[in-house]
Amino acid sequence: MKLLRVAAILMAAALVINACKKDDAAPASSFSFTFDGQQYVAHDPSAFVADTILTGTNQKVLIIDGLTNSFKQHMQLMVISPDDSLNVGTYNGSVVTLMPVQDTATQGYIGDQIEVQITSINSKRAEGTFKGTLIKSGEVEKPLTDGTFKVNIN
Repeated sequence: MKLLRVAAILMAAALVINACKKDDAAPASSFSFTFDGQQYVAHDPSAFVADTILTGTNQKVLIIDGLTNSFKQHMQLMVISPDDSLNVGTYNGSVVTLMPVQDTATQGYIGDQIEVQITSINSKRAEGTFKGTLIKSGEVEKPLTDGTFKVNIN
């Protein structure tokens, strides 16, 4: 009887210990926007922060990258800081590209005056919103709206 009781206590302790273990899975990432009446959503987007030298000063760049679920479009957002820090705030002059993946003869869209609002950022995750206009060579500018990102930084 004592052996059965000890075994039950050990099993209960093992269940409690396993239930209390920290879940190391990273939160889900998302990256999407609406452009020319269509919503674009990246499947499993990735992000990283890089150092760059533009205009002769050290700057940080947050790059968010992804492919649409149909794998037809490549989406990218580059948030360029004015200095060597990347903090919560508004960043003007960021760049968005929307490029076809399979049709290399078709030009993509680019916008280099995108306004980005970073609402949360640390060494592992960034969140925010963005908006602006995109243009394809020879076409009229079209609005990009409802841009959002919640990404894990690699």
